[in-house]
Amino acid sequence: MRTFLSAALDEARLVFLDAGVLIITVLAVVVYAFFYPLPYLNQVMKDVPIAVVDEDHSALSRRLVRMADGHQSIAVRAEAVSVSEAEALVRDGAVSGVLVIPRGFERDVLEGRQARLTAQIDAAYLLTYNTVLGGLLESSGTLSAGVEVARWRAAGASRDAAMRARRPIGLELQPLFNATSGYGTYVVPAVMVLVLQQTLLIGVGMAGGARRERAQARPQGGVQRGHPALRVAGRAIPYVALYAVNASYYFVFVPRYYGYYVPGSLRSVALLTVPFLLATVFLGFSLRALFSKRETAMQVILCTSLPLVFLGGFAWPVEALPQWLRAAAALVPSTSAIPAFLRLTRMGAGLADVARESAVLWSLAAMYFPAACAAEAIQGRKGR
Repeated sequence: MRTFLSAALDEARLVFLDAGVLIITVLAVVVYAFFYPLPYLNQVMKDVPIAVVDEDHSALSRRLVRMADGHQSIAVRAEAVSVSEAEALVRDGAVSGVLVIPRGFERDVLEGRQARLTAQIDAAYLLTYNTVLGGLLESSGTLSAGVEVARWRAAGASRDAAMRARRPIGLELQPLFNATSGYGTYVVPAVMVLVLQQTLLIGVGMAGGARRERAQARPQGGVQRGHPALRVAGRAIPYVALYAVNASYYFVFVPRYYGYYVPGSLRSVALLTVPFLLATVFLGFSLRALFSKRETAMQVILCTSLPLVFLGGFAWPVEALPQWLRAAAALVPSTSAIPAFLRLTRMGAGLADVARESAVLWSLAAMYFPAACAAEAIQGRKGR
């Protein structure tokens, strides 16, 4: 028991009295939660600028231009004389797409022939591409529907009959778990889980590097006594306690502050947080034996953040990853924690619905604990 308490107090001094570790584990967590969601406050892209090349100069083509400009996703910022002029605007970054209305557009529509429109969209940024494409498709589709309904009305059909003839099967789209289809609601909750993991790993690594620097300066102060398992368990206490508070801040306060609907049970979130934090802390203990200096932890772990975003399954489908990469990603706690926390906090799932991910996190904690004990034993022998 004395070994356990001594290790816990020793680690707590490093966590709460070392300025470098405190900046990562407290200040960075707080600041990141406020600044990361700021670019996504608008949730959806609106009024993406496009250019129009109207070669028809008819009433119907002008009506289409007005409908496109009135769509919430796009805004007509330029009316070019030629396609080459509009393409130059795209290359200069003034607009993100071009709508070309060919000659004879109104004539083809009135004569019942299929009219064709041309859209050229900058696909270098997929989110902009999808926004512009969706706006143009909805604008042209609405115009097409109006023309067809008018044709049925001219043939003597009632308005209701014309609407049914135009759209015999009604389709109502209802986004689930993200009612606004907002990008912030989609990406921020997942990234927050990764932030908790990465800052915790960096903090553990920096504390380990600081201890080794202190042991080199005062060799007798680096002597470690007691069983390594007790020392590891004791050292884990300050991190679990601190990041229990950080997790509460991320899962309770931040979503409500930014207006993200949280339908899940906080009890289920708390129960899943325990294996997530234990697995992350023990992983950090296993890795920090490699860090002789505190700066090394930040340099190494920061480099893994971007790959872990794609391995988490929210930026890129896990099913599209190679099998060997999926197996390697399963060794990282965030790979299982991100989808589990999203189901709990975004979809209203219960703990039974994330039983598989919970079991994986407990397995990772059980797997990394002996590795952490081995690393602690090695450090103790070096101290002696």
